[in-house]
Amino acid sequence: MTAHVLFVDDEEPNLVVFEAVCGDDFPVLTASSGRVALELMEEHEVGVVLTDQRMPGMTGIELLEKVEVEHPDAIRLLITAYSDLQAAEDAINRGHVRRYMRKPWEPEVLRAELRDAIDLYNLNTRVRELEQRLLETERAYSLSVVAGGLAEELRNPVGWIRNNLTVIETSVDAAVAALEEATPNVTRARGTLAQVANAVTDARDGVKRILELIEEMAKAPEEAPAEVVDLADAVRVALRKAEGSGLRGRALIEVATGVEPKVMATRTNLVQIALNLLANAIQRAANRKDGQGVVRVSTAVKDGKAVLDVSDNGPPITGDPEAVFKPFGVGGRLQGAGVGLAISRRIAEELGGELEVSATDDKETRFRLTLPAAINGSGR
Repeated sequence: MTAHVLFVDDEEPNLVVFEAVCGDDFPVLTASSGRVALELMEEHEVGVVLTDQRMPGMTGIELLEKVEVEHPDAIRLLITAYSDLQAAEDAINRGHVRRYMRKPWEPEVLRAELRDAIDLYNLNTRVRELEQRLLETERAYSLSVVAGGLAEELRNPVGWIRNNLTVIETSVDAAVAALEEATPNVTRARGTLAQVANAVTDARDGVKRILELIEEMAKAPEEAPAEVVDLADAVRVALRKAEGSGLRGRALIEVATGVEPKVMATRTNLVQIALNLLANAIQRAANRKDGQGVVRVSTAVKDGKAVLDVSDNGPPITGDPEAVFKPFGVGGRLQGAGVGLAISRRIAEELGGELEVSATDDKETRFRLTLPAAINGSGR
C-alpha cells in the first residue's frame, strides 16, 4: 500500500490547487478541517500530513498535536503565515511538527519537501519492519546459541548417566542369574529386580529424549530466501536503529561506506550482525576512561570478499579474544557476556563467511566481518 499525502486547509481553492500541483507526484487526500483530516487518517494510510495553521475550530498545530498522539508515524508539516512563525517554532521544539513552510509556497519547493517527508516515512516504516524481524531473528538465534551451549555442557553428564544405566542393567541381569542359582525365593527377587530394570529403561528413554530435544533446539532457525543485499545499506539501517535506541549518542561514530559491496544473504541477518557489532563497539567505546570514545565503521571489497570493519578505541580485550564470541562468556559485559557476538559469528559462518576480532595498529579493537561477494549482483 502506498502512503498518502494529506493536505488540510479550510479554503477550497487551496485544496484544488494543491491537488493539481502534487496529484501527479503523490497519492493525495484533502480535508477542509482537522476533524475531517482525522477521519481520513482512520481510513487510509497517511505518510505525511501537511496543514495550514489558521483554520476555524482546530488550528493546524492543534491538529498535528492530535496526529502525533493518534498516528505518531505520520510526518507532520505546517504551512504558516509570517505572523505565526513563533507558534510554528514552538511546535517544532516540542516535537509536534517536523518542519514548517511559509505562505505562499512555491510548487517545486513544496514537492521537494513532500518527497523528503515521504522518503523519511518509508525509511521509518522499513526500519520498524526490520526491527520486528530482528527481534524474531534474535530470539530464534539466541535460543539456538544458548541451546548449543547447553548441549555441550549437558553432553558429558548425560553420557555419564547413560553409562551408569548400562552398568546397572548389566548388574541387574547378573543378580537375577545369581538368585536363580542360589535363592529358593527367586520369584520375589526377580520381581523386585524387574522393577529396577523397568525404571532403568524409563530413565534411558528420558536421557534419549533430552538429547533429541537439545539437538533440535541447537539447529539454526529457518531463514527467508537469500537475496542480493547491499552491505553498506544494511549498515545504514543498523546505524539508524542504533540512533533510535539511544546507543549512538554514547560515542562518536565515524562512517565510511563509500564502497557498497553486495552479498547473498537476508537483509535481516546482515542488519542483525551490523547492529550487534555496533552495539558492542559503542558499549566498549563508552567505557573509555581517558577521552572521547570513537567507533569507526567501514565497508570494502578485498580479494573478492565483502568486508565490514567495526573498530573502537575502548578498553583492550584481555585474555583470550575468542572468549567474546562465547555466549554468556567470562569477563563481564565488554568481554563477551550475552549472545550478540555469538549470534553474529554463527550467522556469518552460515553465510559462508567469518567474523574475527583483532587489535589494529592504532591499538583499537576491530571486529571484521568477511562474506563472499555477490558475483555480478546475482549470486556468489
